[in-house]
Amino acid sequence: MKLLHISIISLLFTLIFNTTSFSEHLKGKSKEELAKYLQFRTIEAPSQFNKVVISQANQTKNLSKKLIENKSTKKIDKILKKKSLLSVLCFDGQNIVVDKLSEKIKDDTKLYSFSMSKSFVSYILGDAICNGHIKSLNDKISDYVPETKNTLYENSTFKELINMAAGDINFASRKAGSATFIYAGKVISKKITVKDYLATSSGIELSKKTFNYNNFLTDLVARAIDTSVPGGLKASYEGFANKSGTNSEMFFLTDENGWPLLHAWFYASREDFLKLGIQISKDWNSNSCIGNYLNGIEKMKIKTDKDQNSDYSGYFWYDQNNKSRHAQLRGHGGQRIHIDIEKGSVLVYSSIAKDYDNKSIWRLIK
Repeated sequence: MKLLHISIISLLFTLIFNTTSFSEHLKGKSKEELAKYLQFRTIEAPSQFNKVVISQANQTKNLSKKLIENKSTKKIDKILKKKSLLSVLCFDGQNIVVDKLSEKIKDDTKLYSFSMSKSFVSYILGDAICNGHIKSLNDKISDYVPETKNTLYENSTFKELINMAAGDINFASRKAGSATFIYAGKVISKKITVKDYLATSSGIELSKKTFNYNNFLTDLVARAIDTSVPGGLKASYEGFANKSGTNSEMFFLTDENGWPLLHAWFYASREDFLKLGIQISKDWNSNSCIGNYLNGIEKMKIKTDKDQNSDYSGYFWYDQNNKSRHAQLRGHGGQRIHIDIEKGSVLVYSSIAKDYDNKSIWRLIK
């Protein structure tokens, strides 16, 4: 049994992270190979870790539907059949107008978030601040996670952490195969824990604060919330679920120390991802504490790498080519929640790999 456990984790590590170009690592894979990736992400990976289960909402919300069909939706049907696209849901502010599902999954399949999870952590952080469990974005992480003392991150503020401006470019760089992806790979293959990875930054001096997309930073923020909010992250996410009216359980993974792995490993059904996005959209437009938080982080937007063509702040992306006021939750391989802040429309889609032209999907919200 132990040998089987090791072989599954090793294979998972190889399938997901052992690549020379992380963003294109599934390009050219056969349907059979892509099916294995889906199996490992939805079944095998969660089975190897502790889960924190988030109960469905006390009162679920029913979303009305007025489905449309046009050239874009017909194109999406073809992509779903031939490519790695799994699901498309589009909410126009009042109704679900597009509901497309691949035969590769079921309607209640628990889909992986990948880095969309980071944006949810930011929302939960805002809620923790609004409820007084964390004082402000200017607080230092070491005031909430004592293990960060005498490490590279000791004096990092929450503002720096959620803007990907904490740590050091030489310790964790975005480039494929570098420390940020090495961290993700080692954690999911159980070669290191979050706490142990943090300890490896002891004695490293900060050289320059700059935008440095880094998976590790989200797990630090998640740990701070988990130890500061009564009931921890479970209670935080269940509060989020109740507001959103989710209709099934969600969950996220933790390492063997119980530290959350929320840089990527959050799971929900396709409709619940939509409901979470709709709730964020409503809160962004509300005259409330969480609304002020979301509008505040939007104003902190900073330019990212030149090749990204996007701004970034508070674990949200803002595509420079999209002229509407919007926010995006982005996950590797084609996981996306796009929120049009002014219209209140929300587009959600999920994929195994981004092996298709997504113009037809984006036309749904233009």
